[in-house]
Amino acid sequence: MKIRCKKDKIEVESERFTAELEGPALRRFTDRGSGAEFIRAAAAGPPLTLFYVDSSELTADKHEHVEVKPLSDLAARIIVVGNDSDRELLLRLDPETGDLCVRPAGQSARRGLTSIRWNLDFAREAQLVLPCVNGIQVEAARKFPGNDRFPWPFRWNAQLAIAERGGAVFMLHSRDTACKFKALDLVRAEDGATRLGFESEQAGPLGDNRNAGGVEWRLNTYTGDWRAAASHYRDWLGQTYPLDRMRRPRPDWVKDIGFTVQWVSSNPDLLDALAKLYPPERTLIHMSGWRTSKYDVDYPDYIPTDTDRAFMKKANDMGFKVLPHFNFCSCDNRHPLFAELRDWQIRSADKNEPQGWYWPPDTHDYTRMAYIHPGLAKWRRILIDNARQACAKLEAPGAFIDQTLCTWNTDNGLVENMTTVEGMRQLQEEFCQIDPGMVLAGEGMNEISFQRECFAQAHIHDGWGELEERHVHAAHSICAFLWEGHSRLMGYYHLLPGSSDKWTGQMELGIEVYKRLGAIPSIEECGRYADSPELFSREQPLVKRVLDLAD
Repeated sequence: MKIRCKKDKIEVESERFTAELEGPALRRFTDRGSGAEFIRAAAAGPPLTLFYVDSSELTADKHEHVEVKPLSDLAARIIVVGNDSDRELLLRLDPETGDLCVRPAGQSARRGLTSIRWNLDFAREAQLVLPCVNGIQVEAARKFPGNDRFPWPFRWNAQLAIAERGGAVFMLHSRDTACKFKALDLVRAEDGATRLGFESEQAGPLGDNRNAGGVEWRLNTYTGDWRAAASHYRDWLGQTYPLDRMRRPRPDWVKDIGFTVQWVSSNPDLLDALAKLYPPERTLIHMSGWRTSKYDVDYPDYIPTDTDRAFMKKANDMGFKVLPHFNFCSCDNRHPLFAELRDWQIRSADKNEPQGWYWPPDTHDYTRMAYIHPGLAKWRRILIDNARQACAKLEAPGAFIDQTLCTWNTDNGLVENMTTVEGMRQLQEEFCQIDPGMVLAGEGMNEISFQRECFAQAHIHDGWGELEERHVHAAHSICAFLWEGHSRLMGYYHLLPGSSDKWTGQMELGIEVYKRLGAIPSIEECGRYADSPELFSREQPLVKRVLDLAD
């Protein structure tokens, strides 16, 4: 195990791989056992880039020069200095793991610096497996997924990327436990070659910021397929976070759930139909259509109606597990509490714009909800108290908390010394500290939220419009694999039974995508049972297909 410096080049030898860098560019990374080459030098493209709030970037600086500095047999530093910037990579070999550890850092004469990105060009023969938007795979022969940026943990659900080829697998990952913002950048070339960029993003406010860094990336190879590398990371999660202790208070029924019904209205007659589909005691229901107010209006008021209470009593008597719908961060702008909370509304990191859910986009006539920073103890107190009171009235075993995936960098980066990610984690912790047996579910799952969420709805990458076969081919079960044994994904959309060819076609594709994602078999209801009860029957072919997967 050794690092050798030769002028502007560095050669790295570890037990399982060899690597070569030219300045900050990783030109080669080869698995020793198989000879599989994962990183291949690109003809052009900046290896180390600085990004700014105005979307500009610095690649090559004026009068730039590169210095490669040996530090020991296990460490070296690559320094890139120009008129207006100073960038570096600190390299080291970890004697315990054999990982090549790379820590990018950058300083800029300009203000408004947001991040530093280290770019890697992958061999076309390597298939990429990425824990982005609940799991995607990237193949040279397929153009989808295309260029994209995945912020952690909002869309990059775990801080790793995997490439597999010829019986060997490469993984780059971070062991950051401080919830530092980062991002994965995906760039596809016309010939199918793929570049991944790994960003270290600074927490807001960014307007006066002139430095970026603080995240260390670890690179290594393993024998086998993607599971060999993902298992390594899953083991680290289990060793780093007290997952066994977190699971201990959960009720036994959590692990027995085999079927879910999403976006359910509180129609008691629906329960009789659902009982004929699947055993009620193994069925989880996400009840979104309840409260004295319409959906996504008047938050954080959560007041059940008599119909809601009747639905819940019948569901409990029959054995169903029903989670009423709440919202993680939203306060209606018309609510009296908004005047007290508006100073802590989340603001975008680049433009300092107040953020929220406004619908429809052109008029906001239906709803205008502000996103409140979850670091604010007052907000967590209001939400937890209101949710627990509602659950008590409904005799609900837990709560579905919408929008828990909305954890990104903000201009008001720290509130009570917490980012949005840390605020979300604190909210979940407080729920479980107050009531350890309370079952939490959410929208989206990542390596922070999965710790306390038993279930989470899974989005589909680029799935807001109509699904196509490309969505099926791109879906991958890596995220379900990472959360296995602790938390599970469930369906979100494109699972609504219908009679037209369009509805049928979309549900067919939705079933296949969620099967590939490794989600619990699910259907949607969306208030449709009242008008079309025949759709919620085993006689409906697509419903039967979902139930066959559940069995």
